[in-house]
Amino acid sequence: MKAVFAGLKQGWDEAIAPWRQRWLAMEPREQRALGIGGAAALLLFLVYGLWMPSHRAAANAEKQFDRNRALLLELQSRTAPSGGGAAAAGGSLLGLASSSAGASNLVLSRIEPEGDARVRVWLDKADFNRVAAWLATLSQQGIRLDEAQIERLAEGGVSARLALSR
Repeated sequence: MKAVFAGLKQGWDEAIAPWRQRWLAMEPREQRALGIGGAAALLLFLVYGLWMPSHRAAANAEKQFDRNRALLLELQSRTAPSGGGAAAAGGSLLGLASSSAGASNLVLSRIEPEGDARVRVWLDKADFNRVAAWLATLSQQGIRLDEAQIERLAEGGVSARLALSR
């Protein structure tokens, strides 16, 4: 290990030898001016090259985080049921479809609103009996099934694309 460090030190000394000779050949006044200039250049690099860009990036990330949080809260308020039976009567169709699918142990792979009164949902690899029970529950809550495209999958279950409306 000592040999490695000795080799590195020797390589470093050989690399900076010409610079050291030039430094020693300078007048003390020139050395001082060059030292002050180097310190100023280092300070400028630290401020404008490292601190300001990282500070700007952190501020932008914080703004993006706040925008995303506001968007999440807005989406949650639009899609969350307002409670018990009120969700069926006055909640958004999008929120009702999403929450009732979760209650039926179904995972919606995609959900796409079409105005306030219509929504398209996609289910992949779902159990047909659960899908049928879910649709019956929606029907009892006043939700109509306008379009249905259900395909049986080879590995079991179904893939469904449904259009629901009030």
